[in-house]
Amino acid sequence: MRQRSDRSGDAPSGGNRLPTRVLALAALVGLAGAAAWGTSRLLSRAEQVAPQATELPDLPPTAELSVALGAALSTADRSLRDALSSESEAAGEAAGRLGQLYQANNFLDRALRCYQLAIRRDATEPRWPHLLASVHRSRGDSRAEIALLERVVDLAPAYALAWLRLADARFAEGLAEPASTGYEQRLALVDGDAYAHLGLARIALDEEAWEVAEEHLVLAGAADGFDTVYRLLASVHAHFGRESQRQAALARADRARPFAPAEDPWVDDLMDQSYDVAALLLRVSRWSEAGRAAMAQRAFERARQLEPENPEVYVLLGRYAPDVAQARQAFETAVSLAPDHAVAHVGLGEMLLRENRPAEAEIVLRQAIELDPDQAAGHKNLGLAVAAAGRFEEAIRHVRQSMTLSPNTVSFHYSLASILREAGRPAEAADELRLLLERWPSHPGATQALAALDGEGETDR
Repeated sequence: MRQRSDRSGDAPSGGNRLPTRVLALAALVGLAGAAAWGTSRLLSRAEQVAPQATELPDLPPTAELSVALGAALSTADRSLRDALSSESEAAGEAAGRLGQLYQANNFLDRALRCYQLAIRRDATEPRWPHLLASVHRSRGDSRAEIALLERVVDLAPAYALAWLRLADARFAEGLAEPASTGYEQRLALVDGDAYAHLGLARIALDEEAWEVAEEHLVLAGAADGFDTVYRLLASVHAHFGRESQRQAALARADRARPFAPAEDPWVDDLMDQSYDVAALLLRVSRWSEAGRAAMAQRAFERARQLEPENPEVYVLLGRYAPDVAQARQAFETAVSLAPDHAVAHVGLGEMLLRENRPAEAEIVLRQAIELDPDQAAGHKNLGLAVAAAGRFEEAIRHVRQSMTLSPNTVSFHYSLASILREAGRPAEAADELRLLLERWPSHPGATQALAALDGEGETDR
């Protein structure tokens, strides 16, 4: 109708006036043309929206989802479909947010499709190619990751983590020079960064540039000494024939925290959208062991928010709590929620021992072994508890039982050596310490304990 109205306002006047029949015919033709034009425009718009709508993944089957996750996905999916149908500028953001929710809960195929749509609808937002690159990285597709990360660093050159990820992906593809450029860019943004120095050291090792590799590894160790740095440094010392320095580097690697990926806020923030408590608890373990207390606490809080009465949440908190009192309280909570939870009893007993409350610990640990006679740590801790009461033979039996149940837990030898020493059997204690050092040469206390026993022996003679 608008087309017809505009044309009628442009009608000629005066002596150039056209016959009515001609005008009527022209009007009909114009109306038909306008209708055809309008229809084609609507079809064109439909063709633009329809493929995007059909490319959207279907929601996962309800049976695969918790109630909370199902509700969150339904809301995000509906928001995206509404944005697409109305051609809203917010469609890109909506697609990205749905992708984040899928990725956070390990629906990676669906996340991939949402991120692809988000990139098409919002080409200037760097988060979506970055997150899509992380999906490809989890699948080992370095080439796809490189293409996306090159786009990210163009859009957000100050996001240092993207340079590191890009450099790592290039290195994985054997692109040493571009990888080196990426690591240097990371260093320009994060002065002294251990991850960038580690990457440059790996390139140098591949090229057998041993001095350069050593320089970068020393700098990485000074910045953040995770175990990988010292193991690579040991290989450099081995190349130069420095045996004592190689051994020292390996010993330091044993004491260092495990390697953990560099913090990546855009990916790490997905944790707050996870509804998978088991996966969150796994993150608590990994982050705690890597010395990343803040990240571990964040994962724990999310898990507790989702399942506040799940005893496993508190068992894990007890295992990685920063102090004994907090750990004991966590294990007490776990025991109150699950009185038949043997592992929670073992943890509580151990914390009571650390608080020098062996009589209370003994009661709890006997309950643990009644619940599960094969709890190796329960037997070891019970041995320590009864040793505190002077019942050494019973203590030795329990610790030896723990070693039978878990022969690869070499630290049990240290507990047995301690009890044997208290029982006045120093020769047997020394034998246990030597066995321990054969399997764990860098054990933090065994060397000193053995030296002390040897010193006592010299004094006795």
